[in-house]
Amino acid sequence: MAQTAFSIENVTVSGTLGQTEVGEGTPEPIALLSVQFVIVGSGPNHVAGLILTTDSWVTSQVVPATFQSFGTIPGVDNEIENWEATSNSTLLPVTFEFVIFCDDLGGIDSAPRIWNTNGGSVFQVSVTNP
Repeated sequence: MAQTAFSIENVTVSGTLGQTEVGEGTPEPIALLSVQFVIVGSGPNHVAGLILTTDSWVTSQVVPATFQSFGTIPGVDNEIENWEATSNSTLLPVTFEFVIFCDDLGGIDSAPRIWNTNGGSVFQVSVTNP
């Protein structure tokens, strides 16, 4: 089978302050991250997500993305897939840094991984507690 994921585009990032209940219903602030993106090309065997850090890459984690829908973009020959990944942190203030990946698992002898590294600058969004 040929490669079916070609690029990751149309990235929309949102970092917001929310609240969560801890213990006996005491509201605690929490940082919420939401990332929507498009994979150009459609195939049945894609796995996508973020590689994320909140401590300047001392540690990192994989945040799986969830497939949302198929679609098209005017001027793009291939169909697209819409994806979303979310994460949160109780550390405030916090800066989420991440890159986006897609593994194309439809290959016979290989599984290409494509990236969006924001042009080598990684994506960043900060959330503070006012």
